[in-house]
Amino acid sequence: MAAAQHGNGPNPERTKEAVNRIEAIAAKKDAAHMDYMRQCSVFAEETKAVYDEAKKAWGLNKRALKAVIKTRTMERKLEDLRESLEGEEQDSYDQIRHALGDLADTPLGQAALPIESEDDVRSPAQKRREKERKTRDSALDAVSTENAARITAGISKLN
Repeated sequence: MAAAQHGNGPNPERTKEAVNRIEAIAAKKDAAHMDYMRQCSVFAEETKAVYDEAKKAWGLNKRALKAVIKTRTMERKLEDLRESLEGEEQDSYDQIRHALGDLADTPLGQAALPIESEDDVRSPAQKRREKERKTRDSALDAVSTENAARITAGISKLN
């Protein structure tokens, strides 16, 4: 610190040099940010054009279409989050999600599920999610049963 001191305070030349360098970096950052924003605005315009075309040409509701896009993006992020976990962490994550689920594997949950019929008004996506949930729940039940069997076998060996 003594080398940076000049008389009773910081060296004015060194201080000016540090401030000028920091401000130059900030200016570069601002320029890069503005360039980035210009590039992004092109993509935003393209996206808006596709939404407008979808509404005009195919009669799709823009707000609903945006909600679908946002939902799919969030689902991919959630899946990526789960995939970032390793081995036992993924198993624990799945078991916790199963425990917090909508009770589809209990008698009360089964009674609450809609009966599939020709009058079934659920969307294909809702039906697909329910089928995926049942498959996942079955897999989790199998894992839980397997873990219980291993624990029981371990206890038996201890006795």
